[in-house]
This record gives sequence, C-alpha cells and structure tokens, in this order.
Amino acid sequence: MNTRERFQRILDFERPDRLPVIEWATWWSETLERWRSEGLPAGLDGVELMEYFDLDVMVQCWFSPRAPGFPAPSHHGAGIVADAGEYEGLRRAGLLHNLDAVNWSAFDRYRRKHEEGGAAFWFTIEGFFWFPRTLFGIENHLFSFYDFPELMKRMNQDQVDFSLRILERLLKEHPIEFMTFAEDMSYNHGSMISEELFNEFMLPYYRQIIPLLKEHGVKVFIDSDGDVSECIGWFRRAGIEGILPLERQAGVDVAALRERYPGFLLMGGYDKMVMSRGEAAVRGEFERLLPTARQGGFFIGCDHQTPPGVSLREYRLYLDCFREYARRAAEA
Repeated sequence: MNTRERFQRILDFERPDRLPVIEWATWWSETLERWRSEGLPAGLDGVELMEYFDLDVMVQCWFSPRAPGFPAPSHHGAGIVADAGEYEGLRRAGLLHNLDAVNWSAFDRYRRKHEEGGAAFWFTIEGFFWFPRTLFGIENHLFSFYDFPELMKRMNQDQVDFSLRILERLLKEHPIEFMTFAEDMSYNHGSMISEELFNEFMLPYYRQIIPLLKEHGVKVFIDSDGDVSECIGWFRRAGIEGILPLERQAGVDVAALRERYPGFLLMGGYDKMVMSRGEAAVRGEFERLLPTARQGGFFIGCDHQTPPGVSLREYRLYLDCFREYARRAAEA
C-alpha cells in the first residue's frame, strides 16, 4: 500500500498493510538544532525531513485568519483587541479574514506526490475557542464569555464565513484526507470551559462547516492538548470524528477512550517523555498502545513534538521500533 491508502484504511476503521509511520506535528526548532550538531543535514524543510527519516509524508496547510502585518502581541498570551471597535479596525485594515492572504501553495507543490499516493493532505482551521483567544489574549478571552458574549459570537461567525469561502475553493481543487480544528481548550485537569459555554459559543459554528467537509469526504478532527476525555462527547455532537494529540502527561488513556467512544478516530498518544529513556521504555510505550491500534481507527504518533532532550540516535531507535510495531499493529 501507499501512504494515502494506509491513511484511508485507518480513517475507515479498516486494516492497512501497516500503520503509517508519522510525525503529525513537526519537530521543535531546538530539537532540530541539536540534531544538526549530531549529523542531521541542514536546510531541510518539514516534508524533506519526513522523506529523510523515511516517514509517511503528511502535507499540512494552516489557514490563518491573520494576514501579513497583523500586530504581534506584547508577550505570549497577551491580547490584541479590547473591544468591538479595535476588532473592526483590524478587519477594515485587511488584517483579518483577508482571502487574498490565504496560502495553500504546499498542496499545489505536492499535488503530484499526493496523486501518486506518496503523501496525505490535511489542513487546519482555527476553531471557535482558539480564534477569539488569539484576539482577546488568554486571560481576557475567558472573561469575554461573560463580558463580551456578542462580540465573541461575531468573531466566530466571521471565522465561519471566512473558512467556508476558503473551503468552497480548496475542496474543488484538492482531495483531502482529513482536517483539524485548532482549539487547545483543555489542560491537564480537563476542559477550560463548561459544556454550556461550548453549546452556546462553539457548537453552532462547527455545525455550519462540518457538513461541507463531510460532503467532500474529509474526516474531521479536533486538535486540543490536555485532558480531552470529558469533552469528546461534546465534539461528537458537533459531528467531529476524531481527536489529537492525546497527551499522556495530561493523563489521557487511549484504551479508555476507545472503550468509551468505539467509533472515534485517534491520532498521537505516544508519550514523548519516554523517547530518551532507552529501548525498553520506548518498546513499553508501543506495547501500551498496540492493543488499541489493532482495533483500527488509531494513528500512533508522538503526543506532541519530539523534545530537544531526545538525541538523533535515540530518535532513530524510536523510529526503528515504530516501524516494527506499525507492522505488528496490522497483524490479524
């Protein structure tokens, strides 16, 4: 099988010849800097690195609503807007939801590789927790559910309208395996908002986009760090079909999720913190995930990005073990 066939088999809960060996989130810059000092060739982009490591290639486009020239926050987590007037000012200046600034050139560049089965295509839309947070800032965003509810809804409807215009063009030109809504709305003790707030401020906007995605056969995932166990049921009501990255440090248990949500797609789950602890630890983590992988619908992968504490030699050991378990997961 080729990469696209393997992806489609897992997305359909069918058996591939082996699991795809993937990095859905490419490597930290600090990790690559270390590896270059240990022999990794310089100058390789994300796809070239996947090819260098003989991974199954995943080509991603992230459709940012922020155009070039959008103001940077004063520090991480700081806000850009404080009220409706500032939000409208950014839109009038063409710095938000500017279709002319949307870029899916990676899909055009790798069209032939995709058509020949050598790559899976996926894209990301900023979701309805994530997008307002980038404008209000982390702390003020949480207050804004109560202080600026109508502005929050206006932001999210604008994000829907922008996303639909992109998708109506994109999906006519490129078949896509799957997509993610970027959210990051959980932390290590669960969701940062209640189900009631989800129902009011997020659910109506998913329901405007997801039917178009399903019409084109695109599988729909949520990207949220933290403990997502509680809110998967909420996402399923919206029509969402899968989730990543399944962070082990937040207590996520893929076997428990599979038992609770048997038809829900999973991606990630491999505890990145064991990758520098030797072969026994690396294998032990694959053994933990193997029973769920054999049930289908699960892409094993690093549960976020490989940390810089992992040497190039240790990463190659991880990949050697990954290839072995990718084959074992497909065994009857």
